[in-house]
Amino acid sequence: MPTAFLFLLLVVAHIIWGGGFIVIKLLIGTFSLPQILLARVFLAAVIYALLWHKIPKPEYRKGDWKFLVLLALCEPFLLFTFETLGLAYTTASQAGMIVACAPLAAALGALFFYKEKVNTRCALGICAAVAGVVVVSAFGEADATASRPLLGNLFIFCGVLSSTAYALTVKHLAERYSFLFLSAVQVFEATLLFLPGALAGPMPAAISWKVLGAMVYLGVGITFFVYVVINYALTRIKAAHVILFANLIPVSTLVLAYLILGERLLPAQYAGAALVICGVLLAGAPESSGTGEEPVGIRETRGEV
Repeated sequence: MPTAFLFLLLVVAHIIWGGGFIVIKLLIGTFSLPQILLARVFLAAVIYALLWHKIPKPEYRKGDWKFLVLLALCEPFLLFTFETLGLAYTTASQAGMIVACAPLAAALGALFFYKEKVNTRCALGICAAVAGVVVVSAFGEADATASRPLLGNLFIFCGVLSSTAYALTVKHLAERYSFLFLSAVQVFEATLLFLPGALAGPMPAAISWKVLGAMVYLGVGITFFVYVVINYALTRIKAAHVILFANLIPVSTLVLAYLILGERLLPAQYAGAALVICGVLLAGAPESSGTGEEPVGIRETRGEV
């Protein structure tokens, strides 16, 4: 796949992910948190079960089970748990400010574990994107549903750490496992982890089509499509570059809130959104000729732990 097209898919995937903040807010009033978490993975698990016979068989190596368990534990289990808990206590704007730490955390993790050097252009792009997210988030209006913002922000930060550990784990397994297999393992394990808590609480008396649509959005749009794109990208380009696109999540959340909920953006937020996009383009520009060949940095770092 050409690298430029892969970057386009990453942009689309993270815009879809950004819409998940709004969808989760809609579901919180109808389902319990464990039920929302199960909804995020169950539909994707059904899709992978239907596709299982077409997924390439892995080259299992002794001890890989520990990394496969860690993969699903970090993301989606811990990430979805922290993200959903965080959104129950803080605003999407403040959550976006915490998510801005993800590229820096991933770059430092990849440097420590895989010796992935961050060049000057990438470093400048990360700084620009982070600055843009901070501007967008700082000028966001407070949400009346943010009852305990400090606690919510702490949960979101824990989600950032989980996401970073997940990206580094995928990098370690990508040489022997297809991205489809890793995505399937994630949702199968997460479904088992979320199921007991979801069944423990009472189900809502009535479920509207709007709520069902929100569940499909989370399960198919985010957990299936988004993770297929991200896992594939982690096998082709640097982890720091992939997670950089997370800066698009708060921006897309604000834009979709404007289109769907009628919220208005301030001029400073438009400037911040533009800065994020410029940072992503600067740091995520293809390092190869765009023929789909892996960048040299990935071939050099695979398998180094």
